[in-house]
Amino acid sequence: MSPDSPTAIPTGAHGQERAALRRELLARRERLEDRDTKDAALGAALLRKLIALRPACLGAYCATRGEFDPLPILAQLARALPGVRFALPVVDARARRMRFVPWMPGDALQAGAYGIDEPAHAAATAEPDTLLVPCVGFVEAGLRLGYGGGYYDRYLAGRSEVYTIGLAYAACELDELRAEPHDQLLDLILTETGAHGLDADAADSQG
Repeated sequence: MSPDSPTAIPTGAHGQERAALRRELLARRERLEDRDTKDAALGAALLRKLIALRPACLGAYCATRGEFDPLPILAQLARALPGVRFALPVVDARARRMRFVPWMPGDALQAGAYGIDEPAHAAATAEPDTLLVPCVGFVEAGLRLGYGGGYYDRYLAGRSEVYTIGLAYAACELDELRAEPHDQLLDLILTETGAHGLDADAADSQG
């Protein structure tokens, strides 16, 4: 099996098997070769898609644990689409909730819950119409495997109008993954090699 082929770890059970999947996929992500090349390809695909979408408010994230970093793309998008607004998540670990707050490239960041950077000034709340979602793993249909905290699933529940774009590396594609009741399907998942999910055909035609 090549490093970029879907992992064949059995995924039929919940709980312990999902935890094992996360460990394996995180290790695969840490071992990625040619990361700069992969990041450039994924970043270019993401920028093309976002310019086509023309979001009013784009929700992004601060990368951690080897995730693709979308923040440099936000600076490029701001130049391409003057007036676009951005937002980043702020996590309340005690309430197990997150909200999005306004942020622009160059604004200050500080360490928040779980050691992940978040806006230093987080008084206001933003409501993104388009949301970038980090993925530990994914399947072709748009189902995402996250870290297990459920923050994105809870945030997206009841927000079906938000267009969701998962970001992942091709090495983290799964052959199968059984959905749990709370799982939220993503509209699109982009990797350095192509598009997946419900809106994949439209994304490929724009590339």
